[in-house]
Amino acid sequence: MGTGYRLTRSILLTILGIATLILSLSIKEFGIYFGVLLLVGAALTAVYLFIHFDESIDEKILIELAIDGFAGLIIFTYPEPTNRFFMLDFSFWIALMGILHIASGLFNKKNSNLLWLYLLSGIMMIVLGFIILNYSTDYLGSVGYLIGIVLTYYAALNIYLLRKSSLIKN
Repeated sequence: MGTGYRLTRSILLTILGIATLILSLSIKEFGIYFGVLLLVGAALTAVYLFIHFDESIDEKILIELAIDGFAGLIIFTYPEPTNRFFMLDFSFWIALMGILHIASGLFNKKNSNLLWLYLLSGIMMIVLGFIILNYSTDYLGSVGYLIGIVLTYYAALNIYLLRKSSLIKN
């Protein structure tokens, strides 16, 4: 479950990050696509976990499910979302994913040789989340590119770490 789920999730996030960069999506367009992607991913994960309830699961998948579902629900239940709201939601999400990377690096003994990468990437995602959170409204045209770069970085890093961790297990 972990490999297929993480690979699919990372590929979809990479596509959204690249589409944000290439198509110059506005913050609102990005926010809607991001919310849909998070909710669909969370729903599919919940269905899979329900069907395979008797198998052992990785705790990181449950945490990602909770964070993705919560961030996606916030986007679609907020009464009047603005550009600042979408930036806040994304910065919250990416900072929590950074914290999750740090925790995975510190507490996952199977990937101890990748500790430096988990820590560095986690710190970078937290910092980038705070940069997006505090981005000036005067430069809203460029924040879409920053969000696209951060999302592509996060997804590509997850694909790389997935590949490295599967090589370590074999």
